[in-house]
Amino acid sequence: IDQKDLLEIIVDQMECGVGLITIHPTANKEIYEEAKKRIVPITSRGGGIVIKDLVAKEFKDENVYLRILPQIISYARKYEVVLSIGTTFRSANIFDSNDKAQRMEIEKQISLAKLISQNNVGVIIESPGHARPNDIKRISSILKTEGFPIMPLGPIPTDIAIGMDHVSSAIGAVIMGLEGCANILATVTREEHTGGRPTIESTIESIKTARIAAHIIDIHNLNDTVMDMIIVQNRAKANTCVFGKNTENCERCKEFCPLSIK
Repeated sequence: IDQKDLLEIIVDQMECGVGLITIHPTANKEIYEEAKKRIVPITSRGGGIVIKDLVAKEFKDENVYLRILPQIISYARKYEVVLSIGTTFRSANIFDSNDKAQRMEIEKQISLAKLISQNNVGVIIESPGHARPNDIKRISSILKTEGFPIMPLGPIPTDIAIGMDHVSSAIGAVIMGLEGCANILATVTREEHTGGRPTIESTIESIKTARIAAHIIDIHNLNDTVMDMIIVQNRAKANTCVFGKNTENCERCKEFCPLSIK
């Protein structure tokens, strides 16, 4: 990877109005060697590119993002761009989650977040990938220690939801949100592990699913129940569970609808 070319691409994106850019400065030999003990060492596409670059150079050169990090921070401050610290070593399955490699990376992410924040640039930490519910809680307890905004990647709490990962990731995001550790959700489409490219329809579906997850998190953290009350009041007034319907009963329950009981 040519560091000059990479910086030019990043600056061009900033100048074009991109407000958030993910960088992968955590990839290094120490964590990579630890990650090789996993079932699946790496699942991050961006981080994987950086690792391939380091391997090709036999780790004789520093991570390309670290080499140009001062310039990235400077331009990010100029264009008011938020830097998201990507997770090269997020777990690719629930069995590799919360291992030594992941904890090592989170420690480095927090350290870099402090550096970026001290330079008056907004920063987000991405994590954790696939993780079983208990590991989501354990990882959240580490991530939220310094108070930086967290963008969950998923997290996906089961590996069996192939073709339904927009649902599994929403569930994982809610678990993380209830732990006070989900500030911006990254949507996951149903094609995540099918090898297919997301369609416009599935992308919209994933956004709608993530918005429901976000609202559940807001109910827990902010007691944001305004829309819920509007729907409930409509149901009570119209004597039907169908929102927007102003007459009793529906095709599902007909005359046996319990909401029609006065």
